[in-house]
Amino acid sequence: MSRYAIADIGSNTVVLLIYEIAGKSLRQLKYISTPIHLINHVTDGIMSQEGIDKAVSVLKEYRDISDQMNIPYRWADVTEPCRVANRDELISALNETGWEIYPLTGEEEALYDFSGAKIAYPDVKDGIAFDVGGGSTELIAFKDGKATDAMSFHLGCVRLAHLPLDTDACRIEINRAREEYPGLDIQADSLIGIGGTARAAGLVAEIAFGDRHVIKTEDMRQMFEKLRDHDYDMESIMKKVVDPARQKVFLPGIHMILEIADVYGAKTIYISDTGIREGFLLARIKNLNNKN
Repeated sequence: MSRYAIADIGSNTVVLLIYEIAGKSLRQLKYISTPIHLINHVTDGIMSQEGIDKAVSVLKEYRDISDQMNIPYRWADVTEPCRVANRDELISALNETGWEIYPLTGEEEALYDFSGAKIAYPDVKDGIAFDVGGGSTELIAFKDGKATDAMSFHLGCVRLAHLPLDTDACRIEINRAREEYPGLDIQADSLIGIGGTARAAGLVAEIAFGDRHVIKTEDMRQMFEKLRDHDYDMESIMKKVVDPARQKVFLPGIHMILEIADVYGAKTIYISDTGIREGFLLARIKNLNNKN
């Protein structure tokens, strides 16, 4: 039985997860999410010292927690926040926190997303998976249970929150991805949704439509339209189950999901409880075992 700590540094939040693995069983022991909105500390592609200091502070807090729990291994991934002009300065500061830091490219992020999602849906062999994050969106095409193409574009729910709800920016980026990455230029009856935006949508859908893990695209559209029109009942559900730090960007995130579903012709969206963090963890454990 072994224990591992993962810190996931994203545009909106920094998340600590501590796992215990016994045989093939993966159990989550602790989950802490700290919203520090690093994306708001980036101007003209440069992260401010204040933003860097916030990330460092949270990682030090998470280090102390993992120390108290006697966790022997701890790794931190950095997704969209590491794609700044002063990346070296950010990574250098993070390396001083006692974590082993892994800055991820957009493609690496997408592939770890898919690797983690396979834990939840091992029998879904063909289709498109997506992760609508704060600063970026990842798209992964897969066939026979293996990723065939993966990419990331710089448009997520935080950036979308500054655009009109009916913006065509989502569709433009999705179609550009399909042109540049041939594996993504397919049709998909169903999608796998990964990450916080998709999971939040699942929590709302569970109350509104009766299922958290399988959502009809038409139900997702109804959710969007009711929230857009300030329907009292749907807003009450959203405010009850969606983290307050996510509520302002929730509707823009749903807009992106619907655009993905529409472009791919998907009628069903599977919501994965696992994703980049689990995929990243499995990769680190595999690398550790190879060294040993």
